[in-house]
Amino acid sequence: DSEKSLILPKISSPQTFDESCKVSDTRPCVIFVFESKADYITTRSLIQTGELVFKRNYQFSFLYRDAQFQFIESFYPPYPVSNTLILWRHSYKTAQFTWLPRWDLLNVAVLYQNLKTSSPGGQITLGTITNEHAPSIVDKIIEFFRYSGESIIAQVHVISLNTWLSVISIITLFCVTFLINTEQPHQERQDGQQEEQRTFRRNTPSVELVELNEGTISRLLPSGKSQISLLVVCDRRNDVALPVKVVSAQLKELARSSNFQLATVSQSKYKSWLLPFAEHAGCRLIEGSVIAVNFNKKYYNFFTPVNTCSNSSLGNLQDRVTLWFERLCEGSLPRFNLECMELPTPSM
Repeated sequence: DSEKSLILPKISSPQTFDESCKVSDTRPCVIFVFESKADYITTRSLIQTGELVFKRNYQFSFLYRDAQFQFIESFYPPYPVSNTLILWRHSYKTAQFTWLPRWDLLNVAVLYQNLKTSSPGGQITLGTITNEHAPSIVDKIIEFFRYSGESIIAQVHVISLNTWLSVISIITLFCVTFLINTEQPHQERQDGQQEEQRTFRRNTPSVELVELNEGTISRLLPSGKSQISLLVVCDRRNDVALPVKVVSAQLKELARSSNFQLATVSQSKYKSWLLPFAEHAGCRLIEGSVIAVNFNKKYYNFFTPVNTCSNSSLGNLQDRVTLWFERLCEGSLPRFNLECMELPTPSM
């Protein structure tokens, strides 16, 4: 109940989500995705000083990314580092969405301008909102032992010394077994992840793709016709990064029956040209990122292999690339316009 009186409503349970982001065809929800309490305090100060005013045609709220990562994951792709999510909620289970370019929590005018130019993307099924107030498993275990201890203490006057020692031994044995069993799965997960990476390195072939350079620019980025080129961000080294190998191999297989051009682009060589694509999409520029660019019409789509909400497996990366490519073909991906797009020149 205390969170209902916050100056900016917090989404911390399914109930608070329904209250702060109501189903509406005319009032989209503006959800600030904060990394820490410091982000909330900074935004709250803007509201208190009157710099940030809630527009009547929007519903404002916030959540913490780590606490609601399952909900954030439903807005893939991409997984941006953006901190402002817009929802057009048509029902309790479905919505259209778009990520705004990352807001620095200072320039309110930029936020308002981004809101004004935002438009709904594809329709998705909403993820699960975690009830942050529900007792955790640890709390339940502590509560169990507390009630058990109270029951034992209440009956201690009728329990013999040997019986009492037996109870203590059983509880100790249970605790030791619990600790051993929790440590073992953790080690097994680590071993499994390492084995998965070794398996992928053995089974994922190195894919030879055309490289974007002075000789291929005119073919990959034609200004006289509408063409989509898939540019995989990487650096030419002897040991190609594993996400690059996975993404390149999957895209080469998927793009066989399409008219898309597939190539690699050097992050170090064309960094100054690549950065605006990532920043405008609110994403990180890392190896394995993909830019689907239509140079003639000055728009692009962006894919990043990093899931900022949880640790994704490499097998899941293949599925995500496939889903992203399918949505690219059907035109349901968020599209970013970059009117100042120019032909790339090597960074100095």
